[in-house]
Amino acid sequence: MEDNNYTETDMVNEVELLQEALGSGAWDMTFDQNGELVSVNWSQVFRRMIGYKDESDFPNKLSSFIDRLHEDDRERVVNLYWNAVKDYTNRTVYDTEYKFLTHNRGYRWFHAAGRVARREDGSPISIVGFFIDIDDKKKLEESLKAADEEKSEQLRILKSLADMYYSMHLINLKTGLITEYSSGGEIRPFFEKKISAAETMKLIMENVIVPQYRESAIKFTDLTTLSERMRGLKTLSSEFVGIHTGWFLANFIAIETDNDGCPTVVLFSTQVIDERKQQEHVLFLRSVTDDMTGFLNRRAYESQLEYYRKNPMPDNLVVVVFDINQLKYVNDNYGHAAGDELICGFAGIVNKMKPLEGKNGKVFRTGGDEFVGMFCLSPEEYAKGEKVFFDFIRNWNGKLVKNMAVACGRSYRLENPDLSIDELVKLADQNMYKAKSDYYKKNGLDRRHSSILLLNSFC
Repeated sequence: MEDNNYTETDMVNEVELLQEALGSGAWDMTFDQNGELVSVNWSQVFRRMIGYKDESDFPNKLSSFIDRLHEDDRERVVNLYWNAVKDYTNRTVYDTEYKFLTHNRGYRWFHAAGRVARREDGSPISIVGFFIDIDDKKKLEESLKAADEEKSEQLRILKSLADMYYSMHLINLKTGLITEYSSGGEIRPFFEKKISAAETMKLIMENVIVPQYRESAIKFTDLTTLSERMRGLKTLSSEFVGIHTGWFLANFIAIETDNDGCPTVVLFSTQVIDERKQQEHVLFLRSVTDDMTGFLNRRAYESQLEYYRKNPMPDNLVVVVFDINQLKYVNDNYGHAAGDELICGFAGIVNKMKPLEGKNGKVFRTGGDEFVGMFCLSPEEYAKGEKVFFDFIRNWNGKLVKNMAVACGRSYRLENPDLSIDELVKLADQNMYKAKSDYYKKNGLDRRHSSILLLNSFC
């Protein structure tokens, strides 16, 4: 039955309470027909988040905000804001993170996002957004990755920005009552079933999560244990892969707690982050990949060594150290283009060997002409692959350099079960230098003043 005493003021108060519970401060701005800024409104929740009382100490002006941005972020954030406003195609999104000078706690990290309402000609009518304090998470992560605090906002803004969330529900853990704010199409039917909240959550996870993440997702969303798991916590987050959504972030936020610090009411939200995860994966691959050869780089090599220092090595691990003979001589006398041809030629041959490297084969470029391979192969399997490899080397010829010579040394985990990964690498390196020395002796070359006799290659 409708409450006739429920006023607009009650709605505003309720929205502000929701904002505060979510740690989110709303703001809005309006524009005239020419796209010029007409008015700015910072909500009281927004002001309280940054330590101000009201309009007297934080005026409704854009400059109130801009002047308090950290100098490292100011130009970027201001440009992004105006680009979003002035992009009449509505393709530019205002969604960013920055350091902001608060009144009472110094600079803190915040996440802000906004959406622009437009006229038929594309000109802006208004922009409505929210502002979330992510400083604690930033400090915990201690990385350059953008902190991914849950984006939350007041009720009416939430409805207009619902597409930013796959779902958002308020769950009373005592009564089992679920209130929907927004829902992805694939999960809405589950919330309509006449079953308990705990059963609903489990049913959703069983039907929308890919098999390899299903068990952990069911455990994370188990409402029968959630209150105890969140004792003393404000939020609880995890990432999963959905059948329909790809990667998404699931987050519980404690709205009300009992005297023991256990949540009794939580906000459960999910946000699709598949595009972000793909971008992170691309950035990660770039960070561990050598641009010239496509092999893993020195950083990836050190990480692999560190992994094997802390974890058991495969019994069939083969460590191989490669070195391109006479590369320095080629660079000094024929130019770096010729040296690059040798490096790329070597990489091309190695890439042809992928089927013979085994399932977990990895090759790292550790220096200019030095490479390390780590393969999971028996000695017999490796020997077979090595023979094919050196057949390719002997038959290679380039445009700037006639032939290629490669020295290599290997060590087998099976033959040296007591050696550490560093000792296996050292042994393979010693064997490589012996092969390199034999090469120079066989061809009558002085390593310091060698002529270009790249006629044969052997290991």
